[in-house]
Amino acid sequence: MCLRRRSVTYFTHDAKHRLVEADAPVEDGDGEFTCDCCLVAGAGLRYLCTHPGCAFKLHEACARRFPRSLKSVVHLEHRLKRDDIAFAGAGGKCEVCGDDVKGACYGCAKCGGGGIVVHPLCVHLPPVARGAAHGDGAHDAWLVRASDGGVADCAAAAATACGRGVGAWRYRCVTCRVDMHPRCLVPAADQCLGGGGGDAPATASSKGKSCCLALVDDVTNCVAVTGYGFFYRFHA
Repeated sequence: MCLRRRSVTYFTHDAKHRLVEADAPVEDGDGEFTCDCCLVAGAGLRYLCTHPGCAFKLHEACARRFPRSLKSVVHLEHRLKRDDIAFAGAGGKCEVCGDDVKGACYGCAKCGGGGIVVHPLCVHLPPVARGAAHGDGAHDAWLVRASDGGVADCAAAAATACGRGVGAWRYRCVTCRVDMHPRCLVPAADQCLGGGGGDAPATASSKGKSCCLALVDDVTNCVAVTGYGFFYRFHA
Protein backbone atom coordinates (compact mmCIF):
# COMPACT_ATOMS: atom_id res chain seq x y z
CA MET A 1 0.00 0.00 0.00
CA CYS A 2 1.43 3.39 -0.97
CA LEU A 3 1.12 6.16 1.63
CA ARG A 4 0.56 9.65 0.26
CA ARG A 5 2.53 12.54 1.71
CA ARG A 6 0.51 15.18 3.52
CA SER A 7 -0.22 18.17 1.32
CA VAL A 8 -1.59 21.64 2.02
CA THR A 9 -2.43 24.86 0.25
CA TYR A 10 -1.32 28.29 1.41
CA PHE A 11 -3.47 31.41 1.55
CA THR A 12 -1.13 33.68 -0.46
CA HIS A 13 -0.04 31.00 -2.95
CA ASP A 14 -1.93 29.68 -5.97
CA ALA A 15 -4.63 27.34 -4.62
CA LYS A 16 -3.92 24.90 -7.48
CA HIS A 17 -0.36 24.47 -6.23
CA ARG A 18 -0.21 21.83 -3.50
CA LEU A 19 2.64 21.89 -0.99
CA VAL A 20 4.02 18.64 0.39
CA GLU A 21 6.13 17.83 3.42
CA ALA A 22 9.82 17.27 2.68
CA ASP A 23 12.93 16.62 4.73
CA ALA A 24 16.07 18.73 4.39
CA PRO A 25 18.31 17.56 1.52
CA VAL A 26 20.86 15.07 2.88
CA GLU A 27 23.76 16.93 1.32
CA ASP A 28 22.75 20.16 3.09
CA GLY A 29 22.79 18.83 6.65
CA ASP A 30 20.03 20.71 8.46
CA GLY A 31 19.26 22.48 5.17
CA GLU A 32 18.81 26.09 6.26
CA PHE A 33 16.50 28.09 3.99
CA THR A 34 14.34 31.21 3.94
CA CYS A 35 10.60 30.67 4.26
CA ASP A 36 8.66 32.24 1.36
CA CYS A 37 5.79 33.01 3.74
CA CYS A 38 7.32 35.03 6.56
CA LEU A 39 10.79 35.53 5.01
CA VAL A 40 12.48 34.28 8.20
CA ALA A 41 15.25 31.66 8.30
CA GLY A 42 14.30 28.03 8.78
CA ALA A 43 15.86 24.56 8.77
CA GLY A 44 14.94 20.90 8.68
CA LEU A 45 11.43 19.85 7.70
CA ARG A 46 9.71 22.16 5.21
CA TYR A 47 6.82 22.21 2.72
CA LEU A 48 7.63 22.45 -0.98
CA CYS A 49 5.39 23.32 -3.92
CA THR A 50 4.78 20.37 -6.26
CA HIS A 51 3.97 22.51 -9.30
CA PRO A 52 6.67 22.17 -12.00
CA GLY A 53 9.06 25.11 -11.95
CA CYS A 54 7.71 26.57 -8.68
CA ALA A 55 10.26 26.77 -5.87
CA PHE A 56 7.86 28.04 -3.17
CA LYS A 57 8.74 26.66 0.27
CA LEU A 58 7.47 27.13 3.82
CA HIS A 59 8.35 26.48 7.44
CA GLU A 60 6.29 23.60 8.80
CA ALA A 61 4.77 26.11 11.27
CA CYS A 62 3.74 28.46 8.47
CA ALA A 63 2.25 25.58 6.48
CA ARG A 64 0.38 23.79 9.26
CA ARG A 65 0.15 26.11 12.28
CA PHE A 66 -0.94 29.40 10.73
CA PRO A 67 -4.72 29.69 11.37
CA ARG A 68 -6.69 32.83 10.50
CA SER A 69 -6.56 33.94 14.13
CA LEU A 70 -5.21 32.67 17.44
CA LYS A 71 -4.54 33.50 21.05
CA SER A 72 -0.90 33.73 22.06
CA VAL A 73 1.06 34.25 25.24
CA VAL A 74 2.82 37.15 23.52
CA HIS A 75 -0.43 39.13 23.25
CA LEU A 76 -3.05 38.19 25.80
CA GLU A 77 -5.31 41.18 25.27
CA HIS A 78 -6.79 40.21 21.88
CA ARG A 79 -6.78 37.47 19.29
CA LEU A 80 -4.04 37.94 16.71
CA LYS A 81 -5.15 37.86 13.08
CA ARG A 82 -3.22 36.50 10.11
CA ASP A 83 -2.15 38.88 7.36
CA ASP A 84 -0.07 38.50 4.22
CA ILE A 85 2.10 41.50 5.15
CA ALA A 86 2.55 43.86 8.09
CA PHE A 87 -0.31 46.35 8.02
CA ALA A 88 0.34 50.06 7.70
CA GLY A 89 1.00 51.84 10.98
CA ALA A 90 2.39 48.83 12.85
CA GLY A 91 5.96 50.07 12.48
CA GLY A 92 7.17 46.95 10.70
CA LYS A 93 8.96 45.55 13.77
CA CYS A 94 8.03 42.27 15.45
CA GLU A 95 6.57 42.88 18.91
CA VAL A 96 8.59 39.98 20.33
CA CYS A 97 12.01 39.83 18.65
CA GLY A 98 12.21 43.41 17.35
CA ASP A 99 13.34 42.33 13.87
CA ASP A 100 11.72 43.66 10.69
CA VAL A 101 8.50 41.94 9.60
CA LYS A 102 8.91 41.51 5.84
CA GLY A 103 6.33 38.86 4.99
CA ALA A 104 3.21 37.16 6.32
CA CYS A 105 2.59 37.75 10.00
CA TYR A 106 0.09 38.01 12.81
CA GLY A 107 -1.18 41.39 13.88
CA CYS A 108 -3.52 43.23 16.18
CA ALA A 109 -5.04 46.46 14.87
CA LYS A 110 -7.01 47.05 18.07
CA CYS A 111 -3.97 48.13 20.06
CA GLY A 112 -2.94 51.77 20.23
CA GLY A 113 -0.12 53.33 18.25
CA GLY A 114 -1.13 51.76 14.96
CA GLY A 115 -1.27 48.15 16.16
CA ILE A 116 1.37 45.44 16.54
CA VAL A 117 2.78 42.70 14.31
CA VAL A 118 4.44 39.40 15.23
CA HIS A 119 6.37 36.85 13.17
CA PRO A 120 4.53 33.49 12.88
CA LEU A 121 7.46 31.70 14.53
CA CYS A 122 7.62 34.23 17.37
CA VAL A 123 3.95 33.53 18.15
CA HIS A 124 5.00 29.93 18.88
CA LEU A 125 8.11 30.61 20.97
CA PRO A 126 8.18 28.23 23.95
CA PRO A 127 7.25 29.79 27.33
CA VAL A 128 10.28 28.04 28.86
CA ALA A 129 13.47 27.45 26.90
CA ARG A 130 17.08 26.36 27.19
CA GLY A 131 19.87 27.12 24.75
CA ALA A 132 23.61 26.98 24.22
CA ALA A 133 23.70 30.78 24.39
CA HIS A 134 23.38 30.68 28.18
CA GLY A 135 24.36 28.29 30.97
CA ASP A 136 25.57 25.68 28.45
CA GLY A 137 21.92 24.85 27.84
CA ALA A 138 21.35 23.77 31.45
CA HIS A 139 19.37 26.76 32.73
CA ASP A 140 15.65 27.30 32.24
CA ALA A 141 14.71 30.74 30.92
CA TRP A 142 11.17 32.10 30.91
CA LEU A 143 9.65 34.22 28.16
CA VAL A 144 8.44 37.35 29.97
CA ARG A 145 7.48 40.90 29.19
CA ALA A 146 9.18 43.46 31.43
CA SER A 147 6.67 45.52 33.39
CA ASP A 148 8.41 48.77 32.49
CA GLY A 149 9.16 47.71 28.91
CA GLY A 150 12.70 48.97 29.47
CA VAL A 151 15.71 48.03 27.39
CA ALA A 152 18.27 45.71 28.99
CA ASP A 153 21.62 44.33 27.90
CA CYS A 154 21.51 40.88 26.29
CA ALA A 155 23.27 38.37 28.54
CA ALA A 156 23.66 35.66 25.87
CA ALA A 157 27.13 34.24 25.33
CA ALA A 158 29.35 36.59 23.34
CA ALA A 159 29.43 34.27 20.33
CA THR A 160 25.66 34.42 19.90
CA ALA A 161 24.74 37.78 21.42
CA CYS A 162 22.96 40.15 19.08
CA GLY A 163 24.89 43.21 20.26
CA ARG A 164 21.74 45.25 20.86
CA GLY A 165 19.48 45.99 23.77
CA VAL A 166 16.73 43.56 24.74
CA GLY A 167 13.24 44.99 24.25
CA ALA A 168 10.12 44.43 26.33
CA TRP A 169 9.96 40.71 25.53
CA ARG A 170 12.94 38.66 26.66
CA TYR A 171 13.95 35.28 28.02
CA ARG A 172 14.92 35.57 31.67
CA CYS A 173 17.09 32.94 33.33
CA VAL A 174 15.50 31.94 36.64
CA THR A 175 18.90 30.81 37.95
CA CYS A 176 21.04 33.83 37.04
CA ARG A 177 18.23 36.43 36.82
CA VAL A 178 19.58 37.86 33.58
CA ASP A 179 17.80 38.68 30.33
CA MET A 180 18.42 37.52 26.77
CA HIS A 181 17.05 38.52 23.39
CA PRO A 182 14.53 35.81 22.34
CA ARG A 183 16.37 35.00 19.12
CA CYS A 184 19.75 34.77 20.86
CA LEU A 185 18.50 31.97 23.09
CA VAL A 186 16.21 30.32 20.50
CA PRO A 187 17.35 31.12 16.92
CA ALA A 188 14.63 30.69 14.30
CA ALA A 189 16.41 27.79 12.58
CA ASP A 190 16.86 25.99 15.92
CA GLN A 191 13.17 26.49 16.72
CA CYS A 192 12.26 24.81 13.42
CA LEU A 193 14.47 21.87 14.38
CA GLY A 194 12.78 21.55 17.76
CA GLY A 195 15.56 23.26 19.72
CA GLY A 196 15.13 25.62 22.64
CA GLY A 197 11.78 24.37 23.85
CA GLY A 198 12.29 20.65 24.23
CA ASP A 199 9.62 19.57 26.69
CA ALA A 200 9.44 23.04 28.22
CA PRO A 201 5.79 23.78 27.35
CA ALA A 202 4.68 20.67 29.20
CA THR A 203 6.65 21.67 32.31
CA ALA A 204 5.68 25.35 32.32
CA SER A 205 2.97 25.05 34.96
CA SER A 206 5.08 22.92 37.29
CA LYS A 207 7.77 25.60 37.42
CA GLY A 208 5.46 28.52 37.93
CA LYS A 209 6.12 28.92 41.65
CA SER A 210 9.91 29.25 41.38
CA CYS A 211 9.51 31.47 38.33
CA CYS A 212 7.25 33.97 40.08
CA LEU A 213 9.46 34.06 43.14
CA ALA A 214 12.44 34.92 40.95
CA LEU A 215 10.63 37.48 38.81
CA VAL A 216 8.94 39.63 41.41
CA ASP A 217 9.18 42.69 39.18
CA ASP A 218 7.24 40.91 36.44
CA VAL A 219 4.90 38.76 38.50
CA THR A 220 1.77 39.68 36.51
CA ASN A 221 3.32 38.60 33.23
CA CYS A 222 4.86 35.55 34.86
CA VAL A 223 1.47 34.36 36.12
CA ALA A 224 0.02 34.88 32.64
CA VAL A 225 2.81 32.80 31.09
CA THR A 226 2.36 30.08 33.71
CA GLY A 227 -1.33 29.79 32.91
CA TYR A 228 -0.59 29.71 29.21
CA GLY A 229 1.68 26.72 29.74
CA PHE A 230 -1.48 24.63 29.42
CA PHE A 231 -2.42 26.47 26.22
CA TYR A 232 0.94 25.71 24.62
CA ARG A 233 0.84 22.12 25.80
CA PHE A 234 -2.36 21.36 23.92
CA HIS A 235 -2.32 23.88 21.06
CA ALA A 236 1.31 24.54 20.08
